[in-house]
Amino acid sequence: MLYNFLKYFIGFFMRIFYPYEVVNMPAIEDKAYILVANHKSNLDPLILSILFPRKIRWMAKKELFETPFIKHIMKGVDAISVDRDSGDAKSTLQAMRVIKGGEVLGIFPEGTRVKTVDYKAAKSGTVLLAARTGTDIIPVYIEGDYKLFRRRRYIFRETIPFAKQKLTEAEYDQKMEWIMETIYEGRQSIGDHSQ
Repeated sequence: MLYNFLKYFIGFFMRIFYPYEVVNMPAIEDKAYILVANHKSNLDPLILSILFPRKIRWMAKKELFETPFIKHIMKGVDAISVDRDSGDAKSTLQAMRVIKGGEVLGIFPEGTRVKTVDYKAAKSGTVLLAARTGTDIIPVYIEGDYKLFRRRRYIFRETIPFAKQKLTEAEYDQKMEWIMETIYEGRQSIGDHSQ
């Protein structure tokens, strides 16, 4: 209920104040996906939820759940609390349940808003979830800053297929770097590294 309110009612006003253009939206099937994007602003999950055709279950830092009002919103949109400072097994299990339920899981692999891009800084949990469940990844590049009435672009890169597979820690990290490169530069620059 709250998710749809934010998506359609708040979304109407957001489109006026923060206009955007969607580029290369893929054909979305009725199955699980992991949507990943670079992180520029606290508005990122809201705008992506507005423009994406299906509900996104976002993984969000636990600090957002510490303020009563924000906590109410986070719970209302079924966000998953994540402790960024430790191996958060509980949030990983919740994320896997979302995927196994055929839903769309949203992740900002960089973990925080980024000004200086560093592909190696991204957390590899995205790859762990994709590899353990065989879930395709939808990379999105958010281009442009959030300025009133200034248009930004949300560029969807080619969906990255993932089969169930066991990987080493080094492979998790390497594939996460490739995914970040895909987000920022486009898939054609790296080829298919997901297999």
